[in-house]
Amino acid sequence: MNQEKKTSVPGWYWVIAAVALLWNLMGCAAFATEIFAQETAMESWTEAQREWAQSIPGWIYFVYGLAVITGLAGSIGLLMRRPWAIRLFAVSLVAVIVQMIYSMIIAGGLKVMGASAAVMPALVIVIAAALLWFSANARRRGWFGQVSPTVDRA
Repeated sequence: MNQEKKTSVPGWYWVIAAVALLWNLMGCAAFATEIFAQETAMESWTEAQREWAQSIPGWIYFVYGLAVITGLAGSIGLLMRRPWAIRLFAVSLVAVIVQMIYSMIIAGGLKVMGASAAVMPALVIVIAAALLWFSANARRRGWFGQVSPTVDRA
């Protein structure tokens, strides 16, 4: 029989894991809006802002999708107390950084949207980095279950 050894975790671990899940679900909703309702979202934008948004290449949307899906899966991993959450949060952080650097700096989003538009990308990067740190710290503290490599066969 597969045995898992799980160390007790503090209550605030579960709060952070649940907030991480909600945050990443919001990221998935933002991504879906970007993909399926971009025209509606841009109705109040200036022409320059619309042109900027429409100039973003498709591969950035792939990177965006990768960021939110791996962030969501990492959050589920936190709730399941699995060490693979760390790798997923690492992929998510790298994808977020690539997406934000391209969109806001290389493609000129800061110029078109204004300096205040940097707040949300910065927050997203900080939270992605914090979730990576938190998951790595949870592993160091032994809060992730260790699955035994042997499996009983009946």
